[in-house]
Amino acid sequence: MKRKAYTFIYYYLLFLIPFFSFAEIKNTNNTDWPLEMNSSKNFDVASKCEMLVFIEVFNEYDILSKYDLSLKVKVKNIKEQSVEKWKKETKKRILTNLKRLSNTSLKDLVIVRKGSSWALLSEIELQKILPNNFTNWYNSTKIFYNNYIKEQIRLAALYPRITSEILQFSKNEVQGHNFNDKSFLLTFDDGPTRVNGNTDKLINVLNRHELTGMFFVLGENLEKRLKTSSKKALNNLYGENKVYSHGKIHKSHQKYTYWKASIDETNTLIHNVFSTEDKNELAYFRPPYGQRNKALVAYFGERNSKIVFWNIDSRDWSSKLNAEQVANRQIKLMLLWRKGILLFHDIHSKAQKAVPLIYNYFKNTSIKWEDSNVVFD
Repeated sequence: MKRKAYTFIYYYLLFLIPFFSFAEIKNTNNTDWPLEMNSSKNFDVASKCEMLVFIEVFNEYDILSKYDLSLKVKVKNIKEQSVEKWKKETKKRILTNLKRLSNTSLKDLVIVRKGSSWALLSEIELQKILPNNFTNWYNSTKIFYNNYIKEQIRLAALYPRITSEILQFSKNEVQGHNFNDKSFLLTFDDGPTRVNGNTDKLINVLNRHELTGMFFVLGENLEKRLKTSSKKALNNLYGENKVYSHGKIHKSHQKYTYWKASIDETNTLIHNVFSTEDKNELAYFRPPYGQRNKALVAYFGERNSKIVFWNIDSRDWSSKLNAEQVANRQIKLMLLWRKGILLFHDIHSKAQKAVPLIYNYFKNTSIKWEDSNVVFD
């Protein structure tokens, strides 16, 4: 009975986030940004402004008491240490990203001194400086980051009681923040779907745009697909894309008794289906919901493999967001973090439209789409 009660609370907490996060996020649209995204400099100018709004909103959360923060993110027993760690890491990342801006972009639109401290950046009153045609963008961006930061702090507040991508257990967990500046990787979870379903359609979209990605497949879905297809057909389908593990079933592996069997069975299946060089190699793994335990993480460390998370979450599974809104969310987060791993789900159709929108928005800038063969050191 206790286990059933815990499971109910667990998933209630997990699915509560959309109900207080997305009502306003859906109104955010990066087409409000008045300048063309047609150069490396313009990417940096937009990135600078995204970070300055983020800092404004971050500071509003940073001054909240534990009690007020608990009410804000709807977590009764906040893990203060985790929240403070996330805040510290986030400040460091934003300051590092600002150092990556070109000198010309630092002087454009809003003047920012190279190497400015957090305190100095916090003094910038962006709303008063920006021209009137930026008002819609500024207002919608403040709404976006209010919800986004709330979303991130909530994950930190629950960690490690409920683990997620928000923080790392060890260095063999990859979030995407350690990529080179303006480098991005596409990743897709939960497939494959039935023959000619959303997985096939998405790969056709990627092929048309000469893009590749990492696909984290569920063992049970790969087995289902094999029954109506063949190894050769699956190898032809995924082509230059890389296939890695999402476990056997889409179940949290944090308290799952059979997490090792889930990983090993899916790993064996992937090696049997796809052309892999080392059959003993433990494929990269992405735990469902980003939830895992220390023993699981240590298992991958012992086998010299990686657990691959993300730092740019599309939330394309949410009924609150359509494909355009998914793309706009990713665009804003790409400008904010300037590097990283984008998370989509190939079992849904939204990525088929969102990925081309993102690709076309940035195609005249200097961003780099990482090849799916990227190796995580």
